[in-house]
Amino acid sequence: MKRLGLITVLLLLPTLALAQFRKNEVAIEFKYSDGCYTAFIQRGGETSRTQVRLGNGPDIDELSKRASLYDDRNSRQAYRLILAPLAQYLRKGDKIYFSPAGQLHFINLAALTDDLGHRCFERYTFYRLSDISKPVNDEPLTPRYMPVVLYGGMNYWADPTLMNEQCWFLHEGPRHELFKDIKGWSVADADFGTAEDGTRAGFSTLTNSRGEIKFIYHLQRAASVVNTGPEALEERFKQDTRRDHPYAIHLSTHSFQTRIPPRNQTIGLTEEEIVYKSCGLLFSGAAHTLQGETMPYKMNDGLLYAEEIAKLDMHCCELVVVGACNTALGRVSQNGVIGLQSAFKKAGAKTLLLTLWSVNDQATSFFMQQFYTHLYKGKSKYEAFAQARQDLIRSKDFSDPVYWAPFILLD
Repeated sequence: MKRLGLITVLLLLPTLALAQFRKNEVAIEFKYSDGCYTAFIQRGGETSRTQVRLGNGPDIDELSKRASLYDDRNSRQAYRLILAPLAQYLRKGDKIYFSPAGQLHFINLAALTDDLGHRCFERYTFYRLSDISKPVNDEPLTPRYMPVVLYGGMNYWADPTLMNEQCWFLHEGPRHELFKDIKGWSVADADFGTAEDGTRAGFSTLTNSRGEIKFIYHLQRAASVVNTGPEALEERFKQDTRRDHPYAIHLSTHSFQTRIPPRNQTIGLTEEEIVYKSCGLLFSGAAHTLQGETMPYKMNDGLLYAEEIAKLDMHCCELVVVGACNTALGRVSQNGVIGLQSAFKKAGAKTLLLTLWSVNDQATSFFMQQFYTHLYKGKSKYEAFAQARQDLIRSKDFSDPVYWAPFILLD
């Protein structure tokens, strides 16, 4: 073992699954243990991987998890702690496939600024993975022939009678158990994100959501399924996800986080089960539940908990886009982040587009419109994502990182 400043060790350990990677492709598996961050890096075509110790662990943990991290000074500091130790193993133009660990789950590595003042996405292409051993399929989704199920323009105060007209048959049909509502922890003091600067926080009507859905729909009407107003129901979502052919799903709404009860009230539950009852997404009619009302008939309460998502069958879902606040957040575990992202993954969804903080409503709508515009032109998911990010950066109103840096893609 040779010590060179930061500990760098060449490991002849079981290698990552890189047989399908080329020489310009690099896999980085981040690890966190005993307050230290380490990266295991391996280039495609090589038979061994290198262990690199990163900057001071406590300093990494103390980095801001909000937009202020991506200001020039803070961004450079984060780069020196996380990516600078790896720079000697990387080449301009590399495709970097990485799985985060610890607080790195909540940092957009591609948005950090290097010592030359360039954003890292200008030098490399980043692919964030929940499992480093699984290959990424970044071929065009051909959405012209693939249904895109759209949920947005929701009416959180929708009339329950009108809602029931849309979903009563689901509760009476032979598969009615699939639409049985699951309750989570108390929503009396639920957190809906930081309601500032026109963010998608709270549970008021989203000003730009309906226009966002309408824009995406008109890009390809034949391949779009639209659910807005009293039709954007929790039950319909559960039904729409049960498909036996490839599809994508788009959600334009609010997310929420509730307090987890004391340990003596969660006895017998796993960590995953506890967290899954504490976070979710809002659908039409949710405001009634949030105000303490009980939904009539047999209807769901409009709060789709992560526990409910995890029980869905989404194995044919190629892409889930969640245009809401803080959807990439959750509790860090040894197996990743427990929250909405792990729930969708457990359900079988392949790629997720999520957010790291409370996103601006107008900027989010613009980002989503650009993303789907590029996707429908035949770009791959990551190409469309990168183009949409550039569209925000070059725009008059949304060039600040607060608007474009929260968006991440997760495979």
